[in-house]
Amino acid sequence: MDMDDDLAASKPGASFAKLASFTGPCASTSSGAGPEVDVRALASMASTLYPLPRAEGLRGPAAVLEKGNAGRGVAECCYGCALELLQDEDEGIRLAAVRLAGLCVEKFTTREELGVDGDQMDLIFLQLSSMARDMCAKVRIEAFNALAKMQRVSDGVLLQSLSKKIIKTDTGSGPGKKLPPKLIFPCAAGIFAHGIEDEFYQVRTAACKTLGALAKFSNQYAQKALDLLMDMMNDDTDAVRLQTLQTLLDMATYGHLSVQEKHMHMFLGILMDANVILRNAARKILGSVKLPKLQMFKSALDGLIAGLEKNPEVEHFPNQ
Repeated sequence: MDMDDDLAASKPGASFAKLASFTGPCASTSSGAGPEVDVRALASMASTLYPLPRAEGLRGPAAVLEKGNAGRGVAECCYGCALELLQDEDEGIRLAAVRLAGLCVEKFTTREELGVDGDQMDLIFLQLSSMARDMCAKVRIEAFNALAKMQRVSDGVLLQSLSKKIIKTDTGSGPGKKLPPKLIFPCAAGIFAHGIEDEFYQVRTAACKTLGALAKFSNQYAQKALDLLMDMMNDDTDAVRLQTLQTLLDMATYGHLSVQEKHMHMFLGILMDANVILRNAARKILGSVKLPKLQMFKSALDGLIAGLEKNPEVEHFPNQ
């Protein structure tokens, strides 16, 4: 169809999957009973020919992870099971696989000392990025939700996710690196640029939320993501615009929002919007950032006054 067909060749195949250090369905790390034994038994169902058993083979490991007592190796085992089914022909299987991968990511990000290093997190990010172009909207949404849980992703990979143009990087060229740029970077190229243009507003909303979640880890990424977020403030769906403003407010709260003069007209326009919730959200953002120029401050003040004059019977300043 559209972007999914154009970029289908960029999806990682079986050879790409082998790059992960824990892709095999479940390498045994112990012979005793416990969560890993349960996961291995459930994972064996995921290799059957029929969709329903394969789906159950993914829901079972997810339940083990959600119990919160999974030991070392269980998350890696579950991720290997999910990875094998990310490209399954059944969209329900792909959806379950992405959800399981997202649960694994949560475990990886809280266990930095247990062997999931930066290179592996980059690889996981790229593998999930390929699913943000899936033909199924539900899978795309789940992929963006999983990406929002990522941490310790390198700046090069993060920046590539914002740009449709392949960015030249040294990732994969250093000693011990196993991420060939020509192979992996198309998986992440412009996923957010495409995500904010998706035909389904639920996908655009998920992409917007994930942009803000990842902005906490890189100032350079946050600045470039701001340009995409400004475009989203013109979305024709109020739900997307409200999520955009919430994302910008979160970025301001973490000190990663740097409003420039070229952005002011967008905020001033929303101060005059017909939707009171959007107007209040815009005020909160302007009250949370430091405007670098006096003229910007004067413009913001004039916009606030104009908004009050236009809707005096309903306007009030939210608590800061």
